[in-house]
Amino acid sequence: MATNEPADLEFQGKDLKECEQFIKAVNKQAQAEGKLRDDAWIADLVATCMTGDALIWWSSLDEETQASWKLLRKAMLSRYRLRFTGKSGAEAEDFVDWVRQRALDSGKLDDPTWPAKLASGCFMGSALRWYTALDPGIRGDWDSLQQAIFLQYSQDYKEGSSPL
Repeated sequence: MATNEPADLEFQGKDLKECEQFIKAVNKQAQAEGKLRDDAWIADLVATCMTGDALIWWSSLDEETQASWKLLRKAMLSRYRLRFTGKSGAEAEDFVDWVRQRALDSGKLDDPTWPAKLASGCFMGSALRWYTALDPGIRGDWDSLQQAIFLQYSQDYKEGSSPL
């Protein structure tokens, strides 16, 4: 018997944390049903769990993505990625760590443009205004961008170590 009933699974599309929790719950449900490797079955299950903004977003996806849990999961993690608002030095540290980890997981940490492109879609509010004012050479190079983030946002972070 399943640990979570499908009716209990719901994804509204609020943020990355909800997305990660939903993916974990879907995987547990699929495992409980003996369907963890059944890409189409899981995609069909997920389709019944979408609500609100997530349902609108899911409806705009192409049929191939809607029909594949592998593609859908990748699209969800891309859509509901971490957002950086620049509210604190700790947030800056977490953001840079998150981007670096994604680049490392993808084998792209040595490519200075890949993490910079990933980060570019994460800025919001005053951090977005700051980011768009940066020189394009800084925006397109991860080493330069992470240095700029730390210089701009880490002055209030008091962990006893320099971010640079």
